Amino acid sequence: MSAAKQPIIIKKKKVSGHGGHHGGSWKVAYADFVTAMMAFFMVMWIMGLSEDTRKSIQGYFNDPVGFNKNEPRSKSVIALSTATSGKPSSTTSGGKAYDLEQRALERIERKVQQEIANEKGFAELHKDVKISITDEGMTIELIETRGAVFFESGSAVIRPEARRIIGRLAPVLAKSNHMLVIQGHTDAAPFAGPGGNFGLSASRAMSLMQELRAQGCPEDQFKEVVGYGATRLQKPDRPLEFSNRRVTILIPRANSNGKPADELKERLADGGEPQAIDLRPEPVGIHAQAESSKS
Repeated sequence: MSAAKQPIIIKKKKVSGHGGHHGGSWKVAYADFVTAMMAFFMVMWIMGLSEDTRKSIQGYFNDPVGFNKNEPRSKSVIALSTATSGKPSSTTSGGKAYDLEQRALERIERKVQQEIANEKGFAELHKDVKISITDEGMTIELIETRGAVFFESGSAVIRPEARRIIGRLAPVLAKSNHMLVIQGHTDAAPFAGPGGNFGLSASRAMSLMQELRAQGCPEDQFKEVVGYGATRLQKPDRPLEFSNRRVTILIPRANSNGKPADELKERLADGGEPQAIDLRPEPVGIHAQAESSKS
């Protein structure tokens, strides 16, 4: 066969290994990487949540159907945690401040109880001192459960036994460096003295404040001294009972659980604010001259 009649043969070689960027294998690897990163950040997020929130998430994955039936409806896990716990989450700055303040109040409570228990002769009066920690703060209530216990009857004069208790309380309160609110309360029985029950409750609150100052609490530690009269009865169903007569030392919280608007509504619902009564004694001597020079 001559060269002119010989057929032309064209060979095509398929080269492999150089066209990988046009394939899909790298997409699979990238998807695995993104999935792993998502799982990593999910684990880190869950580790930063509170114990109650983690239990809620665990309950959902263990039994989604039962969880949805038994748990309250919530748009987010965080909202569910806040609703169940009753206080701010400990992961927030406000929640941490609340917890720190709570522990500080508990230390003061233990110290006050220890001081009262160490004083001999307080066996009877110890029953009339009620110490508690609430959302408002820590309260020390001196309650007239058996008639005239801390004050003379119908008077703001503190009895000698009560002065001994106040002498135990004052150093602890002074060292705490917390602000103090002194509140006076009466029962609903009419009082014929100046200012009625408001006057008596305010006078007793003022007497307690002055005694605490005399025992070591500085004046600038007192935030408020107020008399509520019979507007905040401890036992509203028994308005004439002795236990409604009391004076309270309140260490208010700096980090409150409630909102200011809610607190205002509660105070108004209790019967409004007490009347303002000027109980300052008439100035005498040098003090009288200073007052006259001011005017």
